[in-house]
Amino acid sequence: MKVKFWGARGSVPISRPDCRVYGGNTTAVEVVSDGGCRVIIDAGTGIRDLGNSLLAKLPVKIHLLFTHYHWDHIQGFPFFVPGFIPGNELHIYGQKKGEQDVRDILNHLMSPPNFPVPLAIMGAKMVFHDLQETGEIVLADDLKVIYGPLFHPNGVVGFRFESNGRVFTFLTDIEHESEDEVSQSPLNLSLNADIVAYDCQYTPEQYPSRKNWGHSTWVSGLQLVRKAGAKSLYMIHHDPAHNDVQIDSMLKAARAQADALGVTVEAVYEGMEFEVGSPSSSD
Repeated sequence: MKVKFWGARGSVPISRPDCRVYGGNTTAVEVVSDGGCRVIIDAGTGIRDLGNSLLAKLPVKIHLLFTHYHWDHIQGFPFFVPGFIPGNELHIYGQKKGEQDVRDILNHLMSPPNFPVPLAIMGAKMVFHDLQETGEIVLADDLKVIYGPLFHPNGVVGFRFESNGRVFTFLTDIEHESEDEVSQSPLNLSLNADIVAYDCQYTPEQYPSRKNWGHSTWVSGLQLVRKAGAKSLYMIHHDPAHNDVQIDSMLKAARAQADALGVTVEAVYEGMEFEVGSPSSSD
């Protein structure tokens, strides 16, 4: 199971000289099973480059999973070129919000005055799937996804990918409901995982003034990984106010504590790719 991050930033995309290492695109993650089943998590601005990379592999079948519909996780969808090409197949998964399902929400995103090109013009075959509060999706013989709720304004879904005995857990936009206890849903999704990608947007010093904003710290991430018996914490959803030096400092502080726990820590950067269960590597 291979994973590539096409966007690692949170809240809004950015472009500054001091943010070149970790990148400025918002969340879009590609997961490919050994058998070739392709999944995309979220459609932040990183999905534009992801889509362009697939043009040499057409036709493609893609499973697009939405954690939630805040702007930084959906705003790249109208620029996902494979969605406009007949012959491609796009399965889209997301939770209902009130009376609106995922198709309604994307229709609204791609309607005036938000966008001039409607969803109906996209030429790929599109199949829409409702996610419940918790559940399991078998996408291929070698890829299963288990999902559950996380604590975040308007609600969010966390995902656990299981493939050939390897586990990759993706927990963006998460906040523990208690500073003393790890919430049960993210704990279940992270049990014995090889990698837990976890929202570490804030430093421990910043967090007290940002409670209930729906984001977390590397301290809580390490607490979760330790209790879950997971191997690695991958810091994601970097704050747009944090430059490369600040993220490096957060990574150094996290590693200082992680060593005593026998846990490895990485700070995800745009373009980072790795095989779950193997050392991380990049192009």
